[in-house]
Parts: sequence; C-alpha cells; structure tokens
Amino acid sequence: MKKMFKMMTLSASVLLSLTIASQSFAATTASSFTDLDTVAAKDKIISLQQSGVISGITPELFAPQAAISEAQSVQLMVNAFGLNLDLVRFFKEPKATDYFKNANNEAWYANALITAAVNNLELPADLVPDKKLTREEFTNQLIHAIEVTYKLPMIKPVVTEIKDEAQLNPEYSGSIQRAIQYGVIKLTAEGTFNPKKEITRAEAAEEIFNALAYLKAHTAPAASTEALTAAQGIKLITDGFEDIGTKINIKIDPDAKLTRESFTYLLVHTLQTSGKLPMLNVVPAQIKDNDQIDISNSGAIQTALALGLVTLNQDGNFNPKGEISLSDATDYVDKAVKKVNGFTAPQN
Repeated sequence: MKKMFKMMTLSASVLLSLTIASQSFAATTASSFTDLDTVAAKDKIISLQQSGVISGITPELFAPQAAISEAQSVQLMVNAFGLNLDLVRFFKEPKATDYFKNANNEAWYANALITAAVNNLELPADLVPDKKLTREEFTNQLIHAIEVTYKLPMIKPVVTEIKDEAQLNPEYSGSIQRAIQYGVIKLTAEGTFNPKKEITRAEAAEEIFNALAYLKAHTAPAASTEALTAAQGIKLITDGFEDIGTKINIKIDPDAKLTRESFTYLLVHTLQTSGKLPMLNVVPAQIKDNDQIDISNSGAIQTALALGLVTLNQDGNFNPKGEISLSDATDYVDKAVKKVNGFTAPQN
C-alpha cells in the first residue's frame, strides 16, 4: 500500500479488549438485547455486550441479521484489537484518501481507515466503504488482522474439506482454512461455508468473539523477540515453501545465529533457486549502511527491498549485522509466501 506521507512509528500497543463505537455499533447502555432469542451466538453476543465489548443500534436492539459494510468492518476490527495512532508521528496530516481512493475524508469512518492502514492491516486500496461484505471477505480480513497485529506464527493447518470450496475466492482459501484451525469459524452441518453470502452482525460478532478467545489462549511466546537460530530460520522457510507446494532442503549450521543480512540472503536465495521468483528488474535502493553489507549478500537484500519483504529504518539503514528476531523472520517469510502466491495467481 503506497503511503502518501512520511511517518515514524515508535511502538505498537495492542489490547485484547474490544469496544465497538462506530455508527452501526454506537455506544449504548449495558442492557440486554431483546432480538437475540433465535440467534445461535446469543450467549457470545450478550457476553461481549456485558463486558462493554459490543453495542447495538439501540439499547434494546442488536439487529443480528443486518449486514455490515466495509467501513463498519474496519471500525470493528480497529476497535477490537485496540489499534490507534497514539505512538505515530506524522509529518503532515493524514487523510483516508492517502490510502483508500474511494474514501471520504469527512466521513465518520475516516479515522478508522487511517488507523487500519498505519497499523498495516491488509485492506484493498480500492475498497468501497459502503459495500456490504461477504462471509469470505470479512473472515479473510479478520484473519489477516489478527495475524499481523499479534504476529502469530505461521501454521500449516490440516486442510478441512469445504463442500462449497468451488465458490471460494482462491485468494481467500488459505485464510479460511486458518480460520477453521483457529476456531474462528465452523462449517455448517453439511460442510459448507457459504462464502458469497453477506455476513450478518451476529456472525461478525461471533467471529470476533472466537478470535479473541483464540488470542487469549495462544499468546505469543516471549521468545519471539529473542535472536533467531539457524534451525528456527530453516524451519520457517521450509514450512513456508511447503505451503506453496515446494519442498526444499537447506544445509547450514543449525546452531548458528542468523543476522538480518544472512537470513534475508537465505530467504531470497531460496526463492530464486526454487524457481518461484520471476526475473526482476531491480532498481537499487540507497542504503545508508551499505558499506556494512557483505558484497555477496548485497543483491539479495536489494531484491528483498524491491519485493517489500524487508524495509529500511527511518534513517535509511538496514542494520545488516544485527540479530534478527523470530517475529521479524516470520514476518519476512509471510510476505515472501504472499508475494509468490501473487506471482502464481491465475489470471482472469
């Protein structure tokens, strides 16, 4: 997503609390909803309401069968995961249209769109704020939101048979499978997902409840910020490539500590030798500490920058000799897998 202005992110603050406070989820008193008697997720919705998590369109009505729009969904997820702009310094006032061409900078949702973009939620730049979301669209966005926000480790889910998989957008297939693995969604008794059906407020709330429950039970390990070992790096890359149908064999000292440049080289070299990376015309980026990069790693780092797998810091440095953390390495591999899937996606 192209940013139209410079910013500096100091740190990220993520909360497991959820406060829905957009137009469609306006604040109300904590009274019980009267329109949930036939809703399967009634207890989850009431639990969220009593915890101050969600609200209705009135104090008594939740409108469980109403559809939600793209803008309402973004606001829901921003508030669900405590995303904000508190620790971001902007050099010019941000506008929603800097990120989303169809947005209205004066609309109620403008700040939510900016917040989502700055926090790297993967949303289409051409999203239409008033468009109603389908079940597959909402679920895909939710899964990417929790994975990015909470830096969830890559998983290789046991593939569940979805009877109406032919109706799924192929780009969403992986996230839908992970949603099943996380317990965020369940298939119907007939084994269907109904991907093209508009998602209701009740269904969206239930998915949020289930996602928060998963996050509470699977907090990120403290070791995620520790230096990455070669064994961990190899596993990240091999697991990622298995997800895109390629088996690889990497031979390096499993006890070695990987630096930012050595892991980046390993990842890009694996991409190139696997045949998954097309020929690229890389325009070299200016790296302020380029003199610290081993010349044998320079091309791989330039390729990684061109692909968006890695970034320079605000001073234009790559810090090649610095140790790489498990969470950062996971992020690099995730981006590489998504990039490869983009190269190999069928053309319409």
